[in-house]
Amino acid sequence: MSQSRRGFIRSIGLGTAGLMGSSFIIGRGREAAAFEPVGSRLLLDDGVLKISSNENARGPGPNVMRALQEAITPRLGRGYPPDYLAELVETVADYNGVAQDHVVIGTGSGGLLVAATLAFCKDGKALVTASPTYATPEDVARGMGVQVHAVPLDRSLRLDLDSMASAANGAGLVFLCNPNNPTGTAHPAGAVEAFVRQVKARSPDTAILLDEAYIDYAVDPGVESGVALTQEFPGVFITRTLSKAHGMAGLRVGYGVGQPATMQALAQAANLGSMNTLSAAAGIASLKDTGHLAWERQENKRIQDYVMGAFRDMGYDGPDTNANCMFVELGRPASWFRDECLKRGVAVGRDFPPLAQTHARISLGSMEEMEFAVSVFRDVLKG
Repeated sequence: MSQSRRGFIRSIGLGTAGLMGSSFIIGRGREAAAFEPVGSRLLLDDGVLKISSNENARGPGPNVMRALQEAITPRLGRGYPPDYLAELVETVADYNGVAQDHVVIGTGSGGLLVAATLAFCKDGKALVTASPTYATPEDVARGMGVQVHAVPLDRSLRLDLDSMASAANGAGLVFLCNPNNPTGTAHPAGAVEAFVRQVKARSPDTAILLDEAYIDYAVDPGVESGVALTQEFPGVFITRTLSKAHGMAGLRVGYGVGQPATMQALAQAANLGSMNTLSAAAGIASLKDTGHLAWERQENKRIQDYVMGAFRDMGYDGPDTNANCMFVELGRPASWFRDECLKRGVAVGRDFPPLAQTHARISLGSMEEMEFAVSVFRDVLKG
């Protein structure tokens, strides 16, 4: 028998008083609820366990929390402490092994994706993207009225690099999300390098955006950042966000790395936002805390193995994932699965055409959250 939403809430102690868990709320961003029960890692939104947005249930590490506390001083009344934003730029540059003028800061990476599309798809130049993948560049390009080449994934649900390279001739921008959202699949560094070289040889004026929002979760040792390619090729650049593995969705920190002219084009194409003092302090602390990032990757993998193991025990499967989500082939509409799970107090991902009739994206929460979610999945799929 399925556990009711009310029973679930009562069982974890949310019926009366809860405490705000700032670390988890920061990790979940603006969409998260503001209540965290004592001794629990379950974070509910109006009584629903939300594993639909690829957010981080654990939030930022303890060093980030300390940095935030130390940054809360009367100095906030006068804006940035001296060189605070400059220190964030320096930290990002050091983290990626590039010069500071090769870095641009954004409030999250979403604005950078918008800016990239505006900058390089102007004058009617086409966008090349995958289908399905993260949709912001495609949405912006269609709003601009430019042609979009949305290349289907290959049979392994990975980006079809050969077909994307063929479509890139004369295009303004190629958007390559690696690891990909929603599938979690990723290409190794050698394949990405070969793709970039092929596109640039055929169409040297085409820009290539390597979106690495999930790369900190990659467990395949062959998956690496393409930052070295950004230093070799004009118009090749990466975007990163601290909203995923760094657990800072609510603080909105992202950045791009590429050659100075490329970074200037992004900054001039759209408003990238104004970084606030607390977000800058948190970003500096998180990028320096490589130990916590390694722990986060390991914990995500542990939860990933548990959830995928449960689906495989039920007779369902999906590709190995290098992200904090998985794309499970259920053989039935994602909308049906989503509705049935929601009735039982769990929110899972939206439709991802053209695979919405067969696959569902499951974002990964904490182990406690996923243990409850798996019990709901079993109840929904038992028939």
